[in-house]
Amino acid sequence: MVEFSSAFLLRVRRRALRSRVWFRVLDSAERGILSLVPRCVEVVRSPELILAVARIVVKIEEALRSPLERFRSQVAKPLAVRISCLAQSWGYEGAEAWADDEAFIGCLAVNKFNDISLFR
Repeated sequence: MVEFSSAFLLRVRRRALRSRVWFRVLDSAERGILSLVPRCVEVVRSPELILAVARIVVKIEEALRSPLERFRSQVAKPLAVRISCLAQSWGYEGAEAWADDEAFIGCLAVNKFNDISLFR
């Protein structure tokens, strides 16, 4: 089980406020939970509260990711897997490593991210 300390929750809150995702991503109930929990308890122990705080922290972390990072995980990684499977079906055994190669995934992400189909 994950342990949420008040210091960790205050760091998450401060980071969300400084990067302007606090009001944009969270509703008032979520902001209230993340503001009050560090004031009331040192370590969150309730399973229901742990689940609620974990969902809020994941929501903030997702909002803090850059657009290229999100594009990399949602588009470029599956594309790398498909290209790897295609090359393996053609008989190239070395293509198996392409699906997990961060440099290859990064190259695909940058190429696809900058590919503007509007001008085609």
